[in-house]
Amino acid sequence: MNEPTPDEAAAALRAVREGRERVIKSALGARWVWVASGVLVIFYCTVNDLFHTAAPWLNLGVVAVLLLLAVGGRTRVGSSLLGRSVVVSDRSLPVALKWRLLRVGVIFGIAIGVALIMLLFHLPHGEIYYGAVAGLYVIFLGPRLQLWLLRQQDKD
Repeated sequence: MNEPTPDEAAAALRAVREGRERVIKSALGARWVWVASGVLVIFYCTVNDLFHTAAPWLNLGVVAVLLLLAVGGRTRVGSSLLGRSVVVSDRSLPVALKWRLLRVGVIFGIAIGVALIMLLFHLPHGEIYYGAVAGLYVIFLGPRLQLWLLRQQDKD
């Protein structure tokens, strides 16, 4: 059996790394899903804060949309419509407790930060501020955090 040359071995390793990176990036899904999710967070918090009587109907709508997304994300057709050509299995990338806590910790950090600002500056309509900050986080930093977490899980 022939031994590969160092150049061939380096090319093979590079191809494996590039393939793994492609899989991780394709697991993020389409950019429009992140933008739509962020806009929905902002909309939900604004309507919930300004129109208290609409909250029960709004909550039913949110539950229906989340169920559709959950079911759609688990099927081939739904995943392709959402722009996710690859779904990363939880078994192939084990999620350690510290990464799960980091995902939740960011949202709690945003909530605590907005609450402190509201208390210090006596601002009304805190849910609108929280919705704006959380929605902008989902739009701009959500994909980056998920990509970073997938890369970190791949290293573990």
